[in-house]
Amino acid sequence: MIQKHKALWIMAIILLMVLAGCSAGGSIGKTEGKPAAEKPVAVRVEKPRITSLERRISYIGTVYARQEVPIIARVQGTLAELPFREGESFSRDEILAMLDSPELGAAVERLEAEVDYWGRRHTTDKNLVAKGALAPEQADSSERAIRSARASLDEAKAQLAKTVVTAPFDGTVLDWPAEIGQPVMPGQPLILIGDESREIKVDVVEEDLERGIGIGTQVELHINNGPSVAASVSAISPAASGQSRTFSVTIPIPDTNLAKGLWRKGASIRTEFIVQRQVDVVAVPTRALADRDSNPHLFVITGETAHRVDIEPGISQEGWVAVDFDWNGQDFVAVTNLSSLQNGAPVYAVNAERSR
Repeated sequence: MIQKHKALWIMAIILLMVLAGCSAGGSIGKTEGKPAAEKPVAVRVEKPRITSLERRISYIGTVYARQEVPIIARVQGTLAELPFREGESFSRDEILAMLDSPELGAAVERLEAEVDYWGRRHTTDKNLVAKGALAPEQADSSERAIRSARASLDEAKAQLAKTVVTAPFDGTVLDWPAEIGQPVMPGQPLILIGDESREIKVDVVEEDLERGIGIGTQVELHINNGPSVAASVSAISPAASGQSRTFSVTIPIPDTNLAKGLWRKGASIRTEFIVQRQVDVVAVPTRALADRDSNPHLFVITGETAHRVDIEPGISQEGWVAVDFDWNGQDFVAVTNLSSLQNGAPVYAVNAERSR
């Protein structure tokens, strides 16, 4: 009897287990039949902007005087004085250099004596001719002698005057090729001067000329971390020079900026060539672009949905890039988790600018 009850209990337990399994199987089947909801992708977003962007090429240029003139010795002598030091300014007609030439000084003194002698001699001859005591030819001879002596004296004085060198214009001393006390010959440089105007010279590689640097290209000049100065390219050398095979590009500094006294000859200047400019374009952060090198696109966030937009990127500047899509002025673009997005994907957007 006991065994019979025990068997009944075992059968009842087995039946309950079977019924429970069937019930579980049914609920599992119902769960698998429902489509799972797509989980939103968390992204940071930023708003595009309407702006102007530029493509620039940067170099370091050097300041030169626009007009550089070597002052040379015109007579033989010894360099006696150089009143202005390198970097000092001078005015037109001020003395820049003086030579000592004893030979020229002696020649002037000798000829002055000759002029004096023949002057007195000619006066005497004329008086004697007037009294009939001397032939007129003698007076004519002394007159020719005094004229010759005066001409020689004038020439000697002109040569002596060349020992004093004066400034042909207002300017600055740039260099001293010669030193005080040094003997010099005609044609030898004494001093290098330049006018007050300035220009920048930049050695540019050929590839950057092909990228857009040319005559008329707009330039920004920066010195001592001060405000920039706008200028433009005025000339490019027709042939490359040096081992680096670079071309010399000339940029005049506008005269209105020279009074600041910052443009010293030989100073290094950061020079930015503006080779391309886009005005009033839609720009997005550069990190908003996906697959930029192969299939560039971005994701515009409308509400809680991402929409893929294929674009053609333009100029990049300071973290922003010009793009060609029809922006409504309101929507944001995703800047993070781009690889996890696809067209129509739900998103949880966080404004990157507000979260900073």
